[in-house]
Amino acid sequence: MRISLLSALLPLALLACTGEDPDTNTDTSETDTDTDTDTDADTDTADTGSDIPAAECVEEGGACVLTGSYTASMRLTADKPWLLRSGVLIGDDTNETILEIEPGTTVYGEAATDAVLIIKRGSKIEARGTASKPIVFTSDQAVGSRARGDWGGLVLNGRAPINACTDGTTPCEAEGEGNTGTYGGTDWADSSGTLSYVIVEFVGTEVSPDNEVNGISMQAVGSGTTLDYVQVHQTLDDCIEFWGGAATVKHFVCTSPGDDGIDFDLGYQGKIQFAVVQQWGGGGNNGMEADNNPDVHTADPGTTPTFSNITLVGDPEVAESNFGMLWRRGFSPMAYSVAMDGFSTACLSVRDEATYAGFTSGDAGVWGSALACEVPFETGDDADASTEEAVWGDNAVVGDLKLKDAWNSSAPDFRLGAGSPLASGGVTPSDSFFEQVSYIGAFDATTDWTSGWTHHSED
Repeated sequence: MRISLLSALLPLALLACTGEDPDTNTDTSETDTDTDTDTDADTDTADTGSDIPAAECVEEGGACVLTGSYTASMRLTADKPWLLRSGVLIGDDTNETILEIEPGTTVYGEAATDAVLIIKRGSKIEARGTASKPIVFTSDQAVGSRARGDWGGLVLNGRAPINACTDGTTPCEAEGEGNTGTYGGTDWADSSGTLSYVIVEFVGTEVSPDNEVNGISMQAVGSGTTLDYVQVHQTLDDCIEFWGGAATVKHFVCTSPGDDGIDFDLGYQGKIQFAVVQQWGGGGNNGMEADNNPDVHTADPGTTPTFSNITLVGDPEVAESNFGMLWRRGFSPMAYSVAMDGFSTACLSVRDEATYAGFTSGDAGVWGSALACEVPFETGDDADASTEEAVWGDNAVVGDLKLKDAWNSSAPDFRLGAGSPLASGGVTPSDSFFEQVSYIGAFDATTDWTSGWTHHSED
């Protein structure tokens, strides 16, 4: 029997609760929900500098329960444990509702109800943790009994363009996997908020066969949305998937995914720098999986991201198809300073005529990168290794990346070890978003930007 962690939280006398039904929680007036020396939510904003009122606590089993729809902005405070029950929807798909979360806050996803947090179009999540006080979204199961797929994960729906409507429908909209809401629109600069020093773990509920919720689902999320220092750990599905849009990401950590690490689809045109994917435990599929439109490979807007300084660490024990990067269906990246090793099938697979065409025309390319898999390029019916070698061009194929301790599951160290071929030769895009560095991969030899705030527990 799996025992909920929240049963251990009953003694927390700090919870001051109203007992009101959260489904009707649309009133922004003052309420006596705060537990500091002041007594109302409005006065409490002076403690954090926020003008968003503290959320009302509906207490059950030692936690404040959130469930249903919320259309008034609210702030989750760090002095209370919060529980997501079933679908928790922020916003009404039209007006702006802001969910703010204080540094150090823990939010539990209820396994029994396949909890999922959905930010609807027009609304925002402002989750700004710190290195010493990260914001943690985790399972409500007891430590030692937690597992991939305990709860759903985090979904952000935006109004940026996607290419799902091959019939020419404008604006193009789609429905998210697992019935997670409508996404799509015309605003490339749309904002769904900020995630900074945020951990999302033990996620990826399977809604139906082959239909799971990702750790973080970025559905038509625009460039006004920022992710920086974010980890997804122990997910049954992908760590993060982008459907269209142009969200920007820096310092992203994916550990122990059950499927892909980073996944692109339906016209994503954002930017990513400093990201690491680490498979372990015999699970996972591809370090990166990338498509344009699955039916019309040349659909516009194309999936044309720019990414730099990516480290992909594969688990050689993964028995199924397992690639460092699987690029197909018209995917057209500008890829810089990528390092990968350990994937059991091959480091690189490039498929489909429309994908190859992008590299031939110069609309796609790879620069300053290195791979060290036992099989560098996919062979067999789905690939032409000579063509993949042409895509890889004069990027390096080496015997060993010489990372310090990248395959350690409990305390990984992805920095460069002595004599690493990644210490030089990196290329960075000439774009103000990207920090100019000369090394290949997400880490140099000295700075471990994952240290002190990330999680690596197996259960």
